[in-house]
Amino acid sequence: MLDFKEPKPLGNIQKVLVANRGEIAVRCIKACRELGVRSVAVYTDADTTSLHVVQADEAIPLRGEGTYTDISDAILDVCRSTGADAVFPGYGFLSENVAFADAVAAAGIVFIGPSSASIHAMGLKHKARSIAEAVNVPVIPGTSLVSSTSEAIEGAKRIGFPIMVKATGGGGGMGLHICYDEQDIPNAFATVESRARALFKNSGVFLEKYYQCSRHIEVQVFGNGAQVVAFGERECSLQRRHQKVIEECPSPFLEQNPGLREKMLQAAVSYASQLQYKSAGTVEFLVDDETADFFFLEMNTRLQVEHGVTEMCYQVDLVHLMLYQADYERGGQSGIPSDKLRGFQQAHPHGSAIEARVYAEIPLLDFVPSPGLLQYVSWPQGDGVRVDTWVKCGQKITPLYDPLIAKIMVHSPDGRADAQRKMVAVLAKTALQGTPTNLQFLSQVFQSEHFSQGNTLTNFLVSFQVEVCAIQILSPGVFTTVQDYPGRTTVGHGVPPGGPMDDLSSRAANILVGNDPKVEFLEITMTGPELKFHESAIVAVCGAQVPVTVDDVERPMWSRIIVERGQTLKIGSVFGDGLRAYLAVKGGFPEIPLYLGSKSTAPELVLGGLQGRKLQANDILALSPESGAWAAGATPFSLPPGVIPDYSVSQIYCLNGPFGSEDILTSEGMEMITSSRWTVSHNSSRSGVRLEGPRLKWARTVGGGGGSHPSNVFDYGYPNGGINWTGEYPVIFSRDRPDLGGFACPVTICSAEMWKVGQLKAGHTFGLQLVTFEDALEISRKNEGYLKSLAALVGGEETDVTPPGSTTFGPQKTASTLQTTPSFGDHPRVTYRQGGDTAIIVEYGEQVADMRNTVCVKMLKEKLVARGLVGVRCEPNIATLTVHYDPFQIHQSELLRDLTKLDESIEKIVGIKVPVRELSLPLCVDHPTVKEATERYMESMRPTAAYLPDNVEYLRKNNALGSRREVLDSLVKTPWLTVAVGFFVGTPVMFPLDPKYVFTGQKYNPNRVYTPSGSVGLGGSLLAIYPVTAPGGYQLMGRTLGTWDTMGTRPGFSPSRPWLFKHFDIVRFHEVSKEEFDQVEHDFEAGRYAFDISDRVLSMDEHIAKFDAAARDPAHQEWRRRQIAAAKEMAELEQRLFGEWVKAKAAEVSSQKEGGSDAAPADALTVESPMNANVWKVLVKVGDVLEKKQTVAILEAMKMEVKVVASDAQAGAVVTKIARTPGSIVSPGTPIVVCKKAT
Repeated sequence: MLDFKEPKPLGNIQKVLVANRGEIAVRCIKACRELGVRSVAVYTDADTTSLHVVQADEAIPLRGEGTYTDISDAILDVCRSTGADAVFPGYGFLSENVAFADAVAAAGIVFIGPSSASIHAMGLKHKARSIAEAVNVPVIPGTSLVSSTSEAIEGAKRIGFPIMVKATGGGGGMGLHICYDEQDIPNAFATVESRARALFKNSGVFLEKYYQCSRHIEVQVFGNGAQVVAFGERECSLQRRHQKVIEECPSPFLEQNPGLREKMLQAAVSYASQLQYKSAGTVEFLVDDETADFFFLEMNTRLQVEHGVTEMCYQVDLVHLMLYQADYERGGQSGIPSDKLRGFQQAHPHGSAIEARVYAEIPLLDFVPSPGLLQYVSWPQGDGVRVDTWVKCGQKITPLYDPLIAKIMVHSPDGRADAQRKMVAVLAKTALQGTPTNLQFLSQVFQSEHFSQGNTLTNFLVSFQVEVCAIQILSPGVFTTVQDYPGRTTVGHGVPPGGPMDDLSSRAANILVGNDPKVEFLEITMTGPELKFHESAIVAVCGAQVPVTVDDVERPMWSRIIVERGQTLKIGSVFGDGLRAYLAVKGGFPEIPLYLGSKSTAPELVLGGLQGRKLQANDILALSPESGAWAAGATPFSLPPGVIPDYSVSQIYCLNGPFGSEDILTSEGMEMITSSRWTVSHNSSRSGVRLEGPRLKWARTVGGGGGSHPSNVFDYGYPNGGINWTGEYPVIFSRDRPDLGGFACPVTICSAEMWKVGQLKAGHTFGLQLVTFEDALEISRKNEGYLKSLAALVGGEETDVTPPGSTTFGPQKTASTLQTTPSFGDHPRVTYRQGGDTAIIVEYGEQVADMRNTVCVKMLKEKLVARGLVGVRCEPNIATLTVHYDPFQIHQSELLRDLTKLDESIEKIVGIKVPVRELSLPLCVDHPTVKEATERYMESMRPTAAYLPDNVEYLRKNNALGSRREVLDSLVKTPWLTVAVGFFVGTPVMFPLDPKYVFTGQKYNPNRVYTPSGSVGLGGSLLAIYPVTAPGGYQLMGRTLGTWDTMGTRPGFSPSRPWLFKHFDIVRFHEVSKEEFDQVEHDFEAGRYAFDISDRVLSMDEHIAKFDAAARDPAHQEWRRRQIAAAKEMAELEQRLFGEWVKAKAAEVSSQKEGGSDAAPADALTVESPMNANVWKVLVKVGDVLEKKQTVAILEAMKMEVKVVASDAQAGAVVTKIARTPGSIVSPGTPIVVCKKAT
């Protein structure tokens, strides 16, 4: 006897290929494992991260994005290459494909399912009816095939309306149309015939009577070719568009009608027996709710989606049975012995089971599918709970396939009511955050009176109305994201802090609606969204001036606004000063998932927020369940105008440092920073506000070990608000910034002034002024006092409120360096640099590569961590330790004393042995994507540079080497020490442990906007692996695997540590071919790659001695002299080429200005730029006639796409000139298109 609790392994089948995807593929792989059989998964590119791919013993990619119905030949090829001797087709796709079943059999492989003859007989619905009639199984009144509209009308009259027009080759509701009268038939016939021809390659059409008050009940059968048994029934009446949504076993209708079950089961067995049926199948019946008459619908010759509820009530494993049946066939027998098969039958179901299909769809929008990212997935567990799914956290739901996410099943031995209760509880505990699902809809159906009473007719869901407590995004605005305060400020490791660009206005909005200031809100850049409220809510809009309307009625900003259910809130475009506004909603957005402790969105890195991106049309933001009640008890309130901040930012306060010292920057250079007016570039974004202004005068000509440009320094942890000079271009690091790098920050914005930075728009000019550390703290106190006063005012207290920026400070002459400790013995010099008002950068040595510096950094880090100071965290690098702190928990002077004492406690730097991990990584040098990145840079950024067109060749010349191979040998012939983990998303920064391979190279100037994930590049004397596709500036040499997994589900990662590397990891690269690398990368993407990581002990003495020996070696020193000379020569070449490029760019801009007057003829109309931007696309040509609201051009500014549309007055005008072509820089009022009204 077969035992499903302790199953017996198969004896004949050795390996099963699963020719399907999704949850059924996962289900089959699990069954194979339980029966001791190896499994092979196949998958398309869209399914790379599906659970079935990682759970199978082998996984073979099917290249391209095609469907699983088009790959029958490919599947047979995979069977041959893997040795699979059986194919499991599941349901859908190839499961009922006669040609495929025949091809499998012809190849000597077992098809796990019925015979192709049974599939063929049931594939034509009109023939299936004939078989039913032959064995006296009742059929719905209908016709044979009809070939014309007139024949269909004649048949319909004979049957009586309403009728269904059905495709004989269709199934699952596809190719079906209901007609209520004669007038409906012509369109229905044409539609069904056309769809049948396209979908099923068979245009046959027939008619059946349509029963409006009916149920869909099916019987599960299983045969061995001689004997057929039935495993009860399932009721599948709850359907939407003829697609099943909820199924249950047993049928509540059959439970209420004694004797009906026996009749239907006998009819199903008789029908399947006529086919000499083998394996699993389902006979479907339509049951008249009024008379209890039942009629044959069709037979599905495969496993059904809803098979699980039968398994739970009849204590049978249908997939096991299918595998056993196939195993007997493989062994030359007809199937499972009949006595064994009969032994599985039960006269009655054990308890009740219910299944709910969870879909990625939007009930609010008529259940339209919602492909997208599932950011967080959590399924409840417990007795009688089963979830069949294929998704995990981070799964992308593709638009290519059915949007089914999972089947939730519950079972209760105590009957239907208890199973219903259990289902409601399970749905409530299920968490699916990210792309919308039907979870709320399902829960409401299960809690409805109709379901409780078993009144679940096929038309029930047609009129069922789901109640939604949410906001619908009608129009998203230009760049609207979910943010919270303060963001991820303590995560580090290259995870941006995130949070609001203006943390004053955003917190004020939360205060107005009664939220904690840290609750999530919407950050609106330039132009706001249009939002429909499906539940009443309390809202507030603060920040730069924007028009706010509710159902087209103007409402004030900086106010508590009540939006009623069904109303539309519209936020327009910013006018006047400032760039961003903030929308707070009472209760926030509870279904936005936390990511590393915050709900903030980092769109450039696809992290956090709603699917890691800006909002899109038809996004749904769930509100708090209490939202309506809160709104009902609220009253409007407005702040007085005098308390609103001034957004006309003319001056921003900053602190000297960390690299404003005169060894890096001349006093004249510092004077330039503080006396110049700086203009905000249109290339700004949330990661950094780029500035245009004078070139600085540096105190040196090169960056030493940091690189060839004087702004280069050894990599260090960037301070919050640092103004970073990337070559000649300054950028204020803002919320989504990198956290380390090798460019100097001469000054740092005071943390309490960063709200001003968040309101800087392209083209705005402002000045910078130095203040003291105590001044910076006072500005912070005043900002916090402002918010506290606002809260008191909103709470009904009478209080004075002083807007931020009302007090002036400085200017002050301050030092960049807080303290310096000279070197002694082996201990290097220590420089304590000021990193704004929230960081101290502890720098060891003289900006040259020395392993002693690195050892000191590690020892100081360990001592500082052991101290456990509140509000303090640190970021180590090759020669620096950046210590971030909260100045209101520990003062700068106190922290400086602590750091000095900890450094003094570091004894001799000898005998240091460090437990480390060693990672072996595959490396493909000169990978084609590296060349592609360089070519893209040359085409879009800068065509000539010392490092172009070949980065490796540049490194050869820059380091006085004889061949390209010598450059590449540096990667594979020495271990690399990870001295830092950060920059963006866990980038490892590494240094070679052999002085022979300490090469140097400058960084791209300006940076690349595209670097492939896994790229290996050199900047200064440090190597980095780019974890994800991102901007970058290191010289590219090859590719390895990406070292970041956003959701932390792959081997080597975790949800709390999505980065691979740790400080002091050792990396050894081993070279592989492109073909080998591509396969390894595919395995990594699929979650099937396990990193080769081992533990070892690193002796620092050994490596320090190696560097000391090299310093005494004449041959090595001779090469170093040649290396320095070569680097100087290349730096001079780069300065010349850079200067030529800058002049060429300036000449190009000048020619655009001179190439045609902006003055248009008197009778002309001009479509003008609304802002400082770059013209990305012009969508019209000369001769085109403009339409009202037509998009004429798309501008690119601050990482946003801005549409320029034709006004009402320009509608009907003919384009006469394209005044600005793509790539042109424009400012407000610049004509882009000139047109003339037709006469």
